[in-house]
Amino acid sequence: MKRTFVKESFFSVARELLFAFHERPDAFQLLTPASAGVEIHSVATTLEPSQEVVRFTTRMLGLPFHFEMVHTEYDRPALFVDEQRKGLFRSWRHEHRFRDGGWQGDQASVLSDRIEFSHPLAWLLAPFVRHKLRAMFAQRHATTHAHTRPEPLRGPNGERLRVVVTGATGLIGTRLVQILVEKGAKVVALVRSPRRASARLGHEVELETWDFHHPELGNWRQRLGETDAVVHLAGTPLFSRRWTASFKREMERSRVESTRQLVEAMREASRRPRCFVSASAIGIYGTDPDLVADEQTSRAEDTLARICTAGEAKANKAAELGIRTTVLRSGIVLDRRSGALKEMLPLFALGLGGVLGAPRPWVNWIHLEDTARLYLMAMLNPAVQGPLNAVAPTPVPNQTLARTLARVLGRPCLWRYPTWLLRLAIGEAGEFAAGGARVSADHALSLGYRFFYPELEPALRAVLER
Repeated sequence: MKRTFVKESFFSVARELLFAFHERPDAFQLLTPASAGVEIHSVATTLEPSQEVVRFTTRMLGLPFHFEMVHTEYDRPALFVDEQRKGLFRSWRHEHRFRDGGWQGDQASVLSDRIEFSHPLAWLLAPFVRHKLRAMFAQRHATTHAHTRPEPLRGPNGERLRVVVTGATGLIGTRLVQILVEKGAKVVALVRSPRRASARLGHEVELETWDFHHPELGNWRQRLGETDAVVHLAGTPLFSRRWTASFKREMERSRVESTRQLVEAMREASRRPRCFVSASAIGIYGTDPDLVADEQTSRAEDTLARICTAGEAKANKAAELGIRTTVLRSGIVLDRRSGALKEMLPLFALGLGGVLGAPRPWVNWIHLEDTARLYLMAMLNPAVQGPLNAVAPTPVPNQTLARTLARVLGRPCLWRYPTWLLRLAIGEAGEFAAGGARVSADHALSLGYRFFYPELEPALRAVLER
């Protein structure tokens, strides 16, 4: 039986540059240093199929194993493959795949290393092999990042682009900040606790105190007058608690009051940012599964829609100041560390997975990387203003999400958890857990955005394999 290992990483450069790095004569040596416990005996001069043999020795469980590999497939700049000719395993196939993503004005790509191997004792060896591969490919992808740095982002004066980010320690914010740092921007994060945020964001990010409950603290107003762009992601997580009356007030205040403070500070600044990007949610369209919504669709009247509408109204005040303003209405962001998927996984892993709520409502999902890159596009692309739906182009009914997740996990999908049960468990939030209207991403596509993951099953597999 074949076993599989996958390592995937995203890069802020075109895939042609990634592929060219792997074609360098010294690439194999750079990607396989002595510290990896691999001794190289010979390398190939080309990635194309040939008779040239790559020979090396590696150790597992303290024992040396000799390998001979040959390249068997080549499709520049999308793919190359090497396979074992001699070695420990019955078979070993390493597929290096390169894909485009991001938008036309800011090239990005993903490198996926996929290894399939088999051995009569695979059930015994697989944990040790995967452990070694995880360490090796973490180092390999870090090396690739170091040798494929993008051109730094520049502001209008030619200096490094300056960006203020709120909510930088959240799921989307953390990834967006990583991308901005990778691209050479100067990032200032407005946070409640700089000490705690430093451990998450790293030393390259400047931290400034901002707590909308106590706006008198910190020099955050001054920072807004020194920046080129502001990205506002801060807000109480909508599904972190039961929706009591007090929590709904907290959800609204965290979005409306925080946005009001930022816009007022930009109004008073002697030098205003060029753009303001603020977070919203597709909950603004309501829960009607028969509705097909785009950016111009009327707002609904339920709790979540009212919160989104109030927050967007405050954000749009920035446009009156001559600041290019965009609100991103995000769908369900897929990541195993946070959000809806994190809450679903334990149930499905136990074989108790099923449809949460009604089967018909639409789930407008999106991969974390696409979400972060859409925020980047909204910040950098001068054609983007007004509302933008941050969703994948292929929403699915709630029932399809449950069945697809079960299939990816190799678990059954036998149960149906009615909406009244969700309401009992998590209050009014249960009404929104199953999804709602079908939301269009056509505007993002018309702006030239290329989704890393336009289809649900590959997105789930990528999230769960990383």
